[in-house]
Amino acid sequence: MGDAQLEPLLNAFQQTLAPSPELIKQAEAFLKSASQQPGYGIMVLKLITLDSVAVEVRQAAAVNFKNFVKYHWVPREADGLGAAPTGIPDAEKDQIRAHITDLMLSAPPRVRAQLSEALSLISAHDFPARWPSLLPHLVDKLGSGDQQLANGVLSTADSIYQRYRGQFMTDQLSEELEYSQALVRPLLACLQGLSKRVAELGEGARAAGAGGPAVDQLRLLLSNVQLVASIFYSLNSPGLTDAFEETLDSWMAEWHTYLTLEAPSLAEADPEKQSVVDAVKAGVCECLILFMERNEEEFAKFLQAFSQDVWTQLMKVSQAPGQDNLAMHAINFLTAVARSVHHKLFEGADTLRSICESIVIPNLRMREDMEEMFEMNWVEYVRRDTEGSDSDTRRRAASELVKALTDRFPQQVTELFSGYVGAMLAEYAASPASSWKAKDCALYLVTALTVRGKTAAAGATTTNTLVNLQDFFAQQVAPELAAADANERPILKADALKFVTTFRSQLPKETELGLFPSLVNLLGSESNVVHSYAAIAVDRLLSMREPAAGAAGAAAGRGGPRFQPSDLAPLLQPLLEKLFAAFKFPESGENEYLMRAVMRVIAFVGKSIAPVAPACLQQLSQQLLAVCKNPTQPGFNHYLFESVAALVRYGCEADPSAVGQYESQLFPPFQVVLSEDVQEFHPYVFQIFAQLLEVRPPGSPVPDAYHAIFPPLLTPTFWERSGNVPALVRLVQAYLARAGGDVATRGFLQPVLGVFQKLIASKAHDHEGFYILSTLVEQLDYQATLAQYMPTIWGLLFARLQTSRTAKFCRSFVLFLALFVCKRGAQLVADSIDGVQPGLTAMIVQTVWLPTMPSITGAHEERLVATGGARLLCGTKQLAAPEAVETAGKLLAALVSYLEGAAASSGGEEAAEEPGEEEFAGYSAAYARLANAQRPDQDPLPEVKDARAALVQALGSLAAAQPGRVPQLVTAALSPEQQQKLAGYCAAAGVTIA
Repeated sequence: MGDAQLEPLLNAFQQTLAPSPELIKQAEAFLKSASQQPGYGIMVLKLITLDSVAVEVRQAAAVNFKNFVKYHWVPREADGLGAAPTGIPDAEKDQIRAHITDLMLSAPPRVRAQLSEALSLISAHDFPARWPSLLPHLVDKLGSGDQQLANGVLSTADSIYQRYRGQFMTDQLSEELEYSQALVRPLLACLQGLSKRVAELGEGARAAGAGGPAVDQLRLLLSNVQLVASIFYSLNSPGLTDAFEETLDSWMAEWHTYLTLEAPSLAEADPEKQSVVDAVKAGVCECLILFMERNEEEFAKFLQAFSQDVWTQLMKVSQAPGQDNLAMHAINFLTAVARSVHHKLFEGADTLRSICESIVIPNLRMREDMEEMFEMNWVEYVRRDTEGSDSDTRRRAASELVKALTDRFPQQVTELFSGYVGAMLAEYAASPASSWKAKDCALYLVTALTVRGKTAAAGATTTNTLVNLQDFFAQQVAPELAAADANERPILKADALKFVTTFRSQLPKETELGLFPSLVNLLGSESNVVHSYAAIAVDRLLSMREPAAGAAGAAAGRGGPRFQPSDLAPLLQPLLEKLFAAFKFPESGENEYLMRAVMRVIAFVGKSIAPVAPACLQQLSQQLLAVCKNPTQPGFNHYLFESVAALVRYGCEADPSAVGQYESQLFPPFQVVLSEDVQEFHPYVFQIFAQLLEVRPPGSPVPDAYHAIFPPLLTPTFWERSGNVPALVRLVQAYLARAGGDVATRGFLQPVLGVFQKLIASKAHDHEGFYILSTLVEQLDYQATLAQYMPTIWGLLFARLQTSRTAKFCRSFVLFLALFVCKRGAQLVADSIDGVQPGLTAMIVQTVWLPTMPSITGAHEERLVATGGARLLCGTKQLAAPEAVETAGKLLAALVSYLEGAAASSGGEEAAEEPGEEEFAGYSAAYARLANAQRPDQDPLPEVKDARAALVQALGSLAAAQPGRVPQLVTAALSPEQQQKLAGYCAAAGVTIA
């Protein structure tokens, strides 16, 4: 690329900001094409440097450059089929590394933010090994004294070192940290310089009040302090290094200064906004927590002073949302101390009382902004309150502090805090209408006191035995749920529902069964949070399993379902009616919690869904048509398709003849998905098409609609998105299985083989190609249709083995070969291979089959490979030839070893299980697999029950045909131990080898 191409690039970036979607699409297509050319990254950086270009255009270019780096800096296989992987040439990378730092530091803030992210992406791959000049360059700039420049340098360093967070020390990380120690003393000097300037400017800022240059400068200085604290945290996250340990006193002295800093002039007028002073203090608290958890011994001498500092801050913190971050980190520091060996700092009764009155209860209480969120932003409220996303809330921080203190002082804390619970409940009882917040706080405090251990699948698994959970539930929670008015005191209803969900493993089964009528009633609440929580409770209760019992249960890790479909039978129709009715409430039209509950109910009752299946199908098909117009909620969409798949699965299982009814209801919305090109729904639709084909009664004619959609599905457009590929392959397999005879007559075979060729060339999708090939071998008339194409197919497979062999490809190849042998005969397969090149069968056994076979696992796969290997050994003239005797001996020895290894590892057939919690995990951008549409695991060789028997039966047939050959082979190839094992197989199968 030359400078002449700057103008087209500039025009394209300007066009991406145009109001016309068509112009934007054209510009994006141009930029995508241009990004494939060498020198593109440098040209974009040049454009970003032009001060004559509008800042919003430079920002758009910077965003494009960041994404260019993200997707091309490290070469990777292209998404989809047929596209070539792209990467940035090394010479261009050198130029980018040479210029990006200075360019970023001199860029306007909005542009700098994007270039900083790009630099961080590059450094994640190249720093320090491929970019040794970066750190010295940053250190040099850090000492310039220019605070704006220092802000850019510190932002860059912060983004580089963020990746060290949450990492444990490894040799590579140790080397990187050792290299980065050159930053420690310059960073400390920078912090000390900042402290000096903050002290000097503090007086000026106090005199100026809330405005003026001194205040703006002070704000910039403290922003830089915040960045230093963040870098300090990142560099210490893997462990304390010598450079930091040697300077620890100086660092802690600085942090003490900032934790006690008062700067009223920097307070924010907006109570929702965090001040820069509070941000610095929160960052310091985060660093203290890290040292408390990772370097307790080295931090011990500073603990008393910092505990006092943090306590003082907590006494001053208001309930303003802008101070949430500081309050949360300060409470978390006290929690870290409570969990440490220094917990005795809190053991005094007065101290615990003060903690409860001044820290826990104020931060557990419902605030006005939380009430507002409950009513106006229910999605965020539910996300924070039920999905573990409230780690950034005061309530979660206060709850964790209670748990830590209860662990350390169970009797003392439970008795003391229970007194406060009793007082709050008495306050509520005296005036329920005006004091409901007291009960809300009491419910949170009891939960914090009671839960000792929990999992996502089971809720609370261990509890504080000093709390009488059953009595509290009966007296305080059950009445809220049983109240006839579903709309009265909705926040307490939501609290009670959350209590049930949290303690579902602790409540008796009979109690929980008795709750279902209340849950059905609460699904009718006008409050989005309440009917969502009721749906969550239904989902969680129906997915519960009993604790593992006995040896079999312990081995499986869990027992059977807690509830049976018969338990739900009397309520099934009203429950589903209320669930579907709840979608009509404002803002719940695409409520994913409701739809997940619908999916759970259908999957839970299984075949019992049949009586209400038509009504459910009508509701779901209407919702499908509605969301096709504007899909906005991936979670809701996923559970909608899961519900459809569950209905197809269990409804057709109960009545196979009903499949036509399902097709007539589902085809219209599916046609909309395909005709309107609703791409995010393609994988779902393809899976359910496949499922509908698979549940059709064997031998029944395939409707013309499938024949009509099949040819377009073989065009490259659908296969270019990698997320479509597994679903499309499944659909092709289903069509071949149900309409294999039509494939050749309708002219579909060559397009199918074209898809196979594309798949087999892709390292990401080659196994999918083998799925199609295996289905072709199984389902088509081999001699009439497939045999003529086999030389070309073998050529493609062998070329891939020669040029780009991977372990996955070899495993897929051996499994296919074994299936081919078992389905069509060993001699036919060997002749087909040797038709490409004489002697190739023995070579493939020697160089591919033998090295790969030990890595193939799974009960069906092991039996298939062992049986296929035995038939190749005993049923082909190629391995009976004198020149192949060594290969045949190796194969026999490998088969005996493999069968012994397989027996040791498998421990018998695996029991089939219903999809569990993890299988209903929801939407994934890569490939949205539907758990309810997955094909049952099929045994490719149902006629072979024992691979050992199959081996000795094949050897017996060979011995009968060629007397003396098998004993000679056994003696020459097997060790005495292996000969003994083989004799055992013969005895068990009643086979004599002579």
